[in-house]
Amino acid sequence: MKNTLKNFKLTTLGACLTLALTTGALSTAVVAASHADEVRVAQAAKISLKQAIATASQQASGTLVSAELDDNDGDAQSGNAVYELEFNTSTTSYEVKVDAMTGQIVTSETEQLDKGDISDYDIQQQAKIKMTDAIDIAEKQTKGQAIEIEFENDDDHANYQTYYEVKVFKDNQIFELNIDAETGAVFENSMEDIDAVPDMSAVEL
Repeated sequence: MKNTLKNFKLTTLGACLTLALTTGALSTAVVAASHADEVRVAQAAKISLKQAIATASQQASGTLVSAELDDNDGDAQSGNAVYELEFNTSTTSYEVKVDAMTGQIVTSETEQLDKGDISDYDIQQQAKIKMTDAIDIAEKQTKGQAIEIEFENDDDHANYQTYYEVKVFKDNQIFELNIDAETGAVFENSMEDIDAVPDMSAVEL
């Protein structure tokens, strides 16, 4: 009976370890695939993030708070990828989508800000480094092209209360940078090479 119980425990432990390893490999593969999709879309885009911002700013008011290149979500009749951009004033959010191939505005919507968004807007207005500055910093450091940026105001980093999260693509790589909104210093920089996708053929599910 004791031997049976011991074998059962060992079998269970082995199964748990296999599951943990498999889950980790799957998670890594999903992340790599996600980066691969981002690069694929960015390589196909004919309009840069800066161009999309310039176009969207003609339709919106306020300060740019986020911008992202995303695969077509059904709004662009052409089926092209779109830039999703958000501008805020002290009361209103403007959400504008720009076709990444033609540079045409696809949709434009407005909504009222809640108290949390208004607070973030007020804080971003005080930042010494503007969002377009952060894009320039990220592109200069990586020699790539920005595809996503967002203003952050949180306690995730002890020495940096306000900062920008920026994604930049270059060749087959996605760079993710955090840039201090007060000094412009890059305090976190990581890179994901989409060629480094794990071989899942040997993983038994």
